[in-house]
Amino acid sequence: MTLKNRNFTINKYGILSIILVLCLILTGFNSYINYSHRKFKDYVVFYVQHQDDEVLWAGSAIVNAVKERGKNHVFVVLVSTGCGISVFDRYKKYETLTDNQKSEYRNREFLASLDNLGVKRENIIILPEKNANGTTNFNSMEKIAITFEKKFKNVTHIAHTYKLDDHLQHIKNGSVIQGLYNSGQIKDAKYFVKPKFAHEISFNNKIVYKAHSIEDYEKVKNACEQYKLIDESECREGIGYKSDHKSFDKLLSDKNVPAILHTPNL
Repeated sequence: MTLKNRNFTINKYGILSIILVLCLILTGFNSYINYSHRKFKDYVVFYVQHQDDEVLWAGSAIVNAVKERGKNHVFVVLVSTGCGISVFDRYKKYETLTDNQKSEYRNREFLASLDNLGVKRENIIILPEKNANGTTNFNSMEKIAITFEKKFKNVTHIAHTYKLDDHLQHIKNGSVIQGLYNSGQIKDAKYFVKPKFAHEISFNNKIVYKAHSIEDYEKVKNACEQYKLIDESECREGIGYKSDHKSFDKLLSDKNVPAILHTPNL
């Protein structure tokens, strides 16, 4: 091989190596922001199992939905009372609280969080308040999802993942929406997932919403702060942060405050 041909071969493989590296970089980058440009349907409904799930796992998705579709078109449904959280057992000061009082403490944080994320109070549905015995009822969740679908026709339903989670109630929550999707009773469904499971979502099925400005970040940050607030005069006890401070701290350490979702098919 002549020196000229050898240089051509080196240059050819050098160019190919650069292209390969660039592709790997872009692939890695896209795996983080993949499909965040996908549009919501005309109406968007988030189904959260517990108070604080809405901001920890779906905060930026909610902010983006409100910006894209407007406040009148975004709804949040709370499925559980949240009174079974272990924090209430760890502190003696809470031992005299009834289940209703525990839920009220948690709901004050929840409503304040959603206010900061831009959701209208009249668009927040607390299912346990509508159930006769005030408990978690997945049948009610299913019924309200069908009601939204029939009323608005063009709806994106967003629930917990039906597979990639370590909390059984989260799995059940997602299974309700997945079941409706599989049976054709709803037409568009997405699922939010904890970041530690994000690597299990295939590239084509991953959707990541993030803060696109300082204002977006502040909305999520201020929503998180509602779970830290301790103020006896306002009956606020920072229950959410006491329960899972690591998840709050980790979310806010990333200025993108990402909300990771996946499509119905993993």
